[in-house]
Order: sequence, then structure tokens, then C-alpha cells
Amino acid sequence: MEKLSLQTILDNIEAEKSFEAVLDDYSLSIKIEHYVPFACAAIHDGHQFRKELWGQCLHTAYERWYEEDPATKSMIQSQPIVIAGLDSRFEYDLNRS
Repeated sequence: MEKLSLQTILDNIEAEKSFEAVLDDYSLSIKIEHYVPFACAAIHDGHQFRKELWGQCLHTAYERWYEEDPATKSMIQSQPIVIAGLDSRFEYDLNRS
């Protein structure tokens, strides 16, 4: 999988190019096989957690992994457009207030 900048990913999308990449900060991965009017997302597929936050988290790495949604991307991987968040939901939670 390629590592691309946000601008390159946006340029690929604007050009309707097929590609698979991880954002250069590893916060998300994206796969576009062909362009369709829908996208599938696994918003908490990852476990990335900044080291400077470790001391502020009461959970162990295993407890974080258990509460995250590991491998959810595998459930949608066969879809033509897949976006997966790779950061831990303990950094930020995209589907909870």
C-alpha cells in the first residue's frame, strides 16, 4: 500500500483515479477500485494511539483494543470504495459525543 499526502489523495479522487493508500500520518487508509455513488467506512478500525497520551489513559493496550472496532475494515473490504480510520477511538471518537 502506498503512503500518500492528503493533497495527493484528493488529487487522485478529483482525477477519478483508482488507488489504495494510507495517509502519510497513518490516520486513515483508503481504497478506490472504481467510482460509485457510495463509500463504506470502518471509522475505528485502527489502534494507533499517540505515546504522549498513554499516561492519561486508564486502559491497558488490550482494553483499548477490545473497546475499539478491530478488523471492521475486513467486513467491508470487498466494496469498491473503503475508508478506514486507523487511530484509536481513545484519541477521538467519531461516532459518539
